[in-house]
Amino acid sequence: MKPAFVVLTDLSAAAADAQAYTARLATRLHGRLVLLHVYLSLDPLRDPEELVLTTAAELAGRQKIQADLQQQVRQLPVPAEVELSFDPLASAVDKAVRHYQPLLLAMGRAAHPGRLERLLPHEVEPILQAAHYPLLLVPEGWAETELPRHMLVAADGRAFTLAAPALALQELLSALQPTAAVVHVAHETHGPSHGDVALKSVVSTQLFGHLTNNSLYEVREEAPADGILHAAAELNSQLIVMLARPHTLLGGVFHRSVTAQVLRRSPVPVLVLPTVA
Repeated sequence: MKPAFVVLTDLSAAAADAQAYTARLATRLHGRLVLLHVYLSLDPLRDPEELVLTTAAELAGRQKIQADLQQQVRQLPVPAEVELSFDPLASAVDKAVRHYQPLLLAMGRAAHPGRLERLLPHEVEPILQAAHYPLLLVPEGWAETELPRHMLVAADGRAFTLAAPALALQELLSALQPTAAVVHVAHETHGPSHGDVALKSVVSTQLFGHLTNNSLYEVREEAPADGILHAAAELNSQLIVMLARPHTLLGGVFHRSVTAQVLRRSPVPVLVLPTVA
């Protein structure tokens, strides 16, 4: 069966950019796309008469959404299908993952600042918690048609082990064959940086091609998110890879994590890989 890529869509410009980018990734593996749209549920506490009128309007709206999505499917360069769900977002994603077993989940990040504040953690964190799957976030307006040739992998000074779904990206990354740099931002201005631990942990995943000591890019005297974004700009990285550790998700502090800050601010696509430690 063709490998699947699930793209969360709300018919926004950001979602369209995510679909286009993910479709280009899928072509490398002769894969397919699943466009997952989650409907907003009706409020059962609303006035019954208002609810009847609203229901009719929403039914018409849903029909239009389905028609628009089918039109988008026909325009994609890879096989695709539409999945519609009335479940809460986390449940819908969990069901899609169990049914399609995709290589990754993808979604767009809207450019409007107000939307950004709502995006994280209210949408990204439940997705990572529910699915514990690789998540690709594509910024609205990303018009680069070339797939990433230069990748930056951000790692701290603690060892980590990737979750099995993240390791399953081996085939895709091998097909892309980007050059990879490992960035480590040291909190201290003096003393050991533990960048060697970061590099060793990334090398052990065997996901990012041939890495040497020269692949390590160290940053000091900057906040972690700032250092990662500055390194990505200096290295002309077209993709940033971040790690989502279990304690940040289960502890409910994802919105304050370095990963969340990079997701909010990155001008290039970000791939979040879940870890088990």
